[in-house]
Amino acid sequence: MRSECALLLVLACLASAALLLFGLAASSGVTLDISSSSSLYARYGHRGIVLVGEGCYVPIAFATATLLRQQVNLSVTLFTNQGGIAMSSALAAHFGHMPYDTVVDATSMISRHDKSAHSQQLQKLSVDPHCAFRLQKILTIGRSPYEHTVFMDADAFPCSSRIESLFDLHDLSGADAMLMPENKHTGGYNSGFMAVKSTPAWHTLTVRWHDRVARSCLMRKHSNVVGSVLDQPDLLAQITQMAGHLKVAEMPFELQACRPEMWKRGGDLDYYEQHHLPHNASILDHPPCPVAHVNPFKAPWLLPRKVDGFCDTKGLGKVSSLVYKTLKVALAFNRTDLGITPERGAWCWTHIRRGINK
Repeated sequence: MRSECALLLVLACLASAALLLFGLAASSGVTLDISSSSSLYARYGHRGIVLVGEGCYVPIAFATATLLRQQVNLSVTLFTNQGGIAMSSALAAHFGHMPYDTVVDATSMISRHDKSAHSQQLQKLSVDPHCAFRLQKILTIGRSPYEHTVFMDADAFPCSSRIESLFDLHDLSGADAMLMPENKHTGGYNSGFMAVKSTPAWHTLTVRWHDRVARSCLMRKHSNVVGSVLDQPDLLAQITQMAGHLKVAEMPFELQACRPEMWKRGGDLDYYEQHHLPHNASILDHPPCPVAHVNPFKAPWLLPRKVDGFCDTKGLGKVSSLVYKTLKVALAFNRTDLGITPERGAWCWTHIRRGINK
């Protein structure tokens, strides 16, 4: 009788502990994963935002995540490399806040992804300056810790809480992915801002997409002139190949990211024509953009000239000021273990200052 009572007491204590854990998880917004397959990459939330960046894009991602915290009430994860993890921690200590819920080392994912004979070749690609980031980015898109993800490049600056509308609209579409079309000249889809779900079809696409890009890298059929030449054509090719097995919905114009082609000379007319807008339309009224996707090193003058004009930062000041300040602090650390060499840091600061001076 005593042993039965003791057993009942132990079971009661375990039940109470379980209720306490789940209560804490619910109050903190964390989903506990108690399945046998639980791991670092186990999905722990229904909806979330994933950023990816390395080198000088890590402080840019930090600024983007800081803006996200003002706009949406969603979990945010950064995929980067070991230097990026150290840089994120250093920036968090300096600014007094960590804008991410999770920071993941994406570099090791390349070798984990493929267990075949050419795994060693893939490991070499994980440090190849031409290929590593593209492969990490694709694996990141395919291995989000969320069931429903909005994936954003580090330089996709959030300007509105309407980002959250993408999740609801995507749900209504019934699609595996909701993608943003590129301009009519290049075709295809932009890989820097998309809504995706962790469906078997989307997982299959990312695996095949990754392998196509890896083969291109291994055969050295790549170009370092335009970043999209590596991953975006292969994305379109894989979507076309999986027609009938994968459902892709086109992101509505009013929720797409503003991109430089909207503002370059002659670009506005092409963009308006593509989206059936009148040629006298103002870019500030259409959409205005929930996200401004502008590379601060390639077109830094667009931040103060265009983005600051329509981007609502909810009291954080101008986007350009936040980006410049965060990068300046990151480069002032002057530590190579943070993923930015002095030479690379000088290059980044020289290029972004073109926007400050203009």
